[in-house]
Amino acid sequence: MKENCIVWGAGNYGRRLIPMLKEEGYAITAFCDTNAEMAGKYIEEYKIISPKQAEEMCRTDRNLTVIIGIFDMDAVEEVRETIQGSFVKDTKIQTGHHIQDSFENRLLLTYHQNMVFQWEVDLEKYFLAWLDNMMSEVGYWVKDVADTRGERHEYYVRCVENHRFTHRDILRRVKAGEIVMDIGCGLVSKFGEELENGEKVQLVPVDALAHYYNILNGRMRDSLGKITSCRFGMFEFLGNIFGSNYADYIIIDNALDHCIDPWRSLVECLYVLKTDGRIYLNHRRAEAVYEGWTGLHKWNVDCSDGKLLIWNKENAVNVTERLKGFAEVYVKYDDSVSVRECQNVGVEIVKKKEFELSSFFDMRQENGILTKFIEKLMAKLALDGREFLCMLE
Repeated sequence: MKENCIVWGAGNYGRRLIPMLKEEGYAITAFCDTNAEMAGKYIEEYKIISPKQAEEMCRTDRNLTVIIGIFDMDAVEEVRETIQGSFVKDTKIQTGHHIQDSFENRLLLTYHQNMVFQWEVDLEKYFLAWLDNMMSEVGYWVKDVADTRGERHEYYVRCVENHRFTHRDILRRVKAGEIVMDIGCGLVSKFGEELENGEKVQLVPVDALAHYYNILNGRMRDSLGKITSCRFGMFEFLGNIFGSNYADYIIIDNALDHCIDPWRSLVECLYVLKTDGRIYLNHRRAEAVYEGWTGLHKWNVDCSDGKLLIWNKENAVNVTERLKGFAEVYVKYDDSVSVRECQNVGVEIVKKKEFELSSFFDMRQENGILTKFIEKLMAKLALDGREFLCMLE
């Protein structure tokens, strides 16, 4: 028998819970939202009601469960306090995150059982998806990070003010003057460059949106001082920019899953790395699944039986197996953790020998891919600049 519930939160996350709740044995009776303008509207067949109406329903039906369908955990706790303070005593409360954890852990098992290892990426599709979401990524760094009112502005300030090199795995072995690339660093690298003895590593922040970030950081110079410039670099074409045998260490922190083609990107990073150099990956497990495949979250960095996997609904590659003979791959993952937000995949990749990119890719096709990307980018820029064309009308 299904358990009746009210979903508190009529936003995107609450809507995402609909199929999960059905799978977990819940029957949705209504959605609830504090926004008075939402009251009386519908999400699919479910009516949106006010908190007062939800309280009355829970008073009438003591078996109703309120599912807090809000992603932000601070907001979840505020709603929990509201329910505990104004609803009938002992109203049953569950969080959407708990539902998501149970649903996705089972879903990931199913994905793994049915996974077909093939890599035939529709690059045009992913180029366009990346371009379509590019400015939303810039918007995040502007509104949530650089803006003094942003939720993560304090984090940004801490990163700018931090000069001590903080990557623990690299810190154990790095030497002064060695090159450490932080690829996909965002607005600013969080790792610093100074070692404990006062000497420095050569920290090289790299991001495809570097030109945007450097402008933003330039505008913050008066309040925060000079910020190390970010160098432009797209994962998929990194070798064309930095060449082979360039870096001693590469850090990829929650960035590989944002790529157009993460397998190609990882090979490019390995190409740029020196022999015996190390790549360190740190990602939430299966981020695309966790984020509902939204925005730039199109790929999952994952693991199974100690092997590194990259996959989405159409493609999958066993990185550990594919890199045999070129690199050794070590995966750190605690499979006892059931909370999806806390599931983290850490990876160390040690390059064992030099290679040419042609060992993995058809270089004529590579040039064709780059040409197509530039074409799509120019088409995007033309659309974004169409207000200038209106001057001719």
